[in-house]
Amino acid sequence: MNIELLIKLSPLLVATAHGYIAAWLAVKMLFRPRYPIYIFGRRVPLTPGMLPKEREHFIEALSTVIAERLLDVETISSEILSLDLEPEITSIAHREYMHHSQSETTISVVTEHLRERLYHLRDSAEARWEIVRSLRSILETEIGRRFSLFRRVVTEYFLDDEALDRIVEDSINQLADRVVENIYIRTTVAQAMAQVPEKIISEGSSSRAQAVSQFVSILSERLNIRSLLIKRLSSLSNEAIEQLIMDTAGREIRAIVWFGAGIGLVVGIVQTLINFI
Repeated sequence: MNIELLIKLSPLLVATAHGYIAAWLAVKMLFRPRYPIYIFGRRVPLTPGMLPKEREHFIEALSTVIAERLLDVETISSEILSLDLEPEITSIAHREYMHHSQSETTISVVTEHLRERLYHLRDSAEARWEIVRSLRSILETEIGRRFSLFRRVVTEYFLDDEALDRIVEDSINQLADRVVENIYIRTTVAQAMAQVPEKIISEGSSSRAQAVSQFVSILSERLNIRSLLIKRLSSLSNEAIEQLIMDTAGREIRAIVWFGAGIGLVVGIVQTLINFI
């Protein structure tokens, strides 16, 4: 009697176990085996598992979905701007600018550029003539105010345009030769460069906000999220990918296994009822 009852109830147990094992095996076949299996030189079907076999396609598809639908440029820009990083970015930019602009190397580059511009001014006849004309105007005014008529005539005779041109050329040469090493000039350059960020900041918060927005947009566009994800996921081993999926979707995967057992249980109940009819 007990054996006969057990036989009638056996479909219930078998169907439940079958549903559970089938679902569990289907889930495992997503990840296992991790490498192809060969018998007599022929690869066994369904080896390796689906994810190891389609690893590259899976990584590329996953990275594309995340980059295009979850972490697109607009989303990243919006999230970064919502953090209100304007004061921090302004402070960092100001600090970095001051650090580099006040260095000896930067000041030397600027003074060297000044020297080159002075040489260019010296070699330009038109520019020198403008200086000579302005200098003559100043001299005529001062001589007429300070000296007598005879002295004015003598002075104006010796200070002709050619003489003034030589004076200007020599002065520019001396200034150009000393501009790189002159402490006063180097200090003046450093002070002038230090005022640049203060001038920009004092123009108002709207310009700073626009600059921060442009910076964030450029940063977001240059961050190729898809390539970063593909590179990062490709560096993971098959075991690591499996663990990553189990950590994030393990509960849902286990629910699928138990759902298979539940389906088997329903089928077993139906078969058992048929046996008792």
